[in-house]
Amino acid sequence: MEIEERIRSQIEAILINDAKNFSEIKKMASADEPLEADALADERNLYHRIINSYRNAVSEVNKLLEQNIGSLSGFYRIVESIKEKADFQEICSQIVDCTLQDFNGDYCSLLFPDSDGTLCLEGIREDRKFIRIHSSTSLLGSKKFEQELSLMAAEAGSECLNIPDIYKEERFMSVDFPAVVRSVLCLPILLSNTPVGFLVLSHSLPSYFHENHIRVLKILGSLVAHLRFLHKGGSLLIPAAAPSVMPADAQHPPEVYSVALLEFSTEDVYGRKQLLPREAVREIRLRLQSVLEGKESVLFNGERELLVFMPGVSSEILPARVRVLREAFHQWQADRIEERNKIGVNLGFSTCEGEEDLSRTLEIASIVMHPESDDE
Repeated sequence: MEIEERIRSQIEAILINDAKNFSEIKKMASADEPLEADALADERNLYHRIINSYRNAVSEVNKLLEQNIGSLSGFYRIVESIKEKADFQEICSQIVDCTLQDFNGDYCSLLFPDSDGTLCLEGIREDRKFIRIHSSTSLLGSKKFEQELSLMAAEAGSECLNIPDIYKEERFMSVDFPAVVRSVLCLPILLSNTPVGFLVLSHSLPSYFHENHIRVLKILGSLVAHLRFLHKGGSLLIPAAAPSVMPADAQHPPEVYSVALLEFSTEDVYGRKQLLPREAVREIRLRLQSVLEGKESVLFNGERELLVFMPGVSSEILPARVRVLREAFHQWQADRIEERNKIGVNLGFSTCEGEEDLSRTLEIASIVMHPESDDE
């Protein structure tokens, strides 16, 4: 900025001096001897064009610099939030959360299709963020969206797929997208040049994402690929840390609260997904109750869903509490040797602060947990 001001001042000083000199010459000219046409008019026009071009260029450079600093700050925040985490799903939920915040995405997903079981984390930002963890091969509740996007990503190879306006893509004409999906990025997560997953980011405006977004997301994709490699065998160099419990005198004020919504599914004899019977959900509820802390509670939400209400739990410690809930479910699941591979959980969570409306949080939870599918 200092160099910009110095150069601008020098150029403007030349123009001002030139204007003063011309004014003095004009005053000295007699009335009966008109002043000849200004020989420096073209030069002054050139100077003005230079200044305008220079200002526009500097403005673009400054804007680009701010974007790059913002992207790097966002990437730093992601690294800071996951560097002491050992649980892969918790790490992925933090990445989705930070990506929604720092890259201004309206929707973000990490999808890992696998023969041992699909892992999908989706985050959506409307009035507030809500993150969902599930095992179905679908994005936004649509298998067609996930399949067509995967095909397009495969055609793009190792490059990031950038769709400026998904409404103009014929492949997706039959998909009913929510308002948060307009421009879409799909970045393959590669190990040994083979995709092991995808990072999907969307925005409600067309042509929103640019090359700088892609550069930073490629770095993030490489980090996620390395983490996937470390967790593929289910082991890390360090054990999973126990959830941090804040001292009583450091607890967040009671108006900060978090919610988690859990839906359980199983497979029938034909391999079709169906909701877990209420009696089994009641057993899971008892198991979850054994790991609750403070004023936390777990309630039925409808017939076969569980709602965990967590007063005083902020967004910083929520992922650790969600991990505890998942581990409690997996412990219950492990006791059912013949059924455990058929039983899955669809889990979503969010945090509210201050005067935010709980009913709106549950409304968003319902939208994200049960998106209307366009599939038959």
